[in-house]
Amino acid sequence: MEELDGAEDIAKRRDIAFNVALGKLLDANGNLETVMQTGEAFGRGLFADYIKGKPNQWTMEEWIDVTMEHIFNPLGNTFKFSKICTDEVQSLLTRCPLQENTNEPQAASLFTYGFMRGLLLSVFPRGELLMGSTQQVDGNPMTEFIFKTNALYKDKGERERVKASFDITKKL
Repeated sequence: MEELDGAEDIAKRRDIAFNVALGKLLDANGNLETVMQTGEAFGRGLFADYIKGKPNQWTMEEWIDVTMEHIFNPLGNTFKFSKICTDEVQSLLTRCPLQENTNEPQAASLFTYGFMRGLLLSVFPRGELLMGSTQQVDGNPMTEFIFKTNALYKDKGERERVKASFDITKKL
C-alpha cells in the first residue's frame, strides 16, 4: 500500500470538507444531518483515495492498522486501543486536531464521528461506530469509540443518537 500524498494533503482535504459541512449547516438552518452526511462522504472518499491494495476480506485488525497508518496518523488523530477483536475495536480518541483548531468544536466532533463512520462502512457495510462518553483529561477531551464489523439490532440507532446528542443549533 502506498501513500498518494502527504499528511498536508489529507489535512487540507479535511479542512475543505469541514468548511463545506459548516456552510451546509448554516444554509440548512442548523440541520445536523448535513454535517453527518458530509463527514461520512469525506470518510468514504479518503478510504477510496488513500487505501490501496485492498484485500478481498478485511479483518478488523487489518482495517485499524491501515487506517491508522494512512489516514488517522497523518491527520494527527491519536487513539489508545483497549480491545481489538475480530469483530470489534474499543478505543479512546485522545487527540483530534480538527476540534482543537476550530471555533466550532461541536460541529468538528460531529463531522469527525461522521468521517470515522464513513471509513468503517467502506469496509464493513453492516458495521456501526458507537460513541461513548467524552471526558476532560488535563483539559483535553477524550472520547470513547467502539468500531463494530456487524451492528447488533440495538446499535442500529446509534447514528441518530449521536446526532441528537449534539446541540450545535443554539449557536446559529
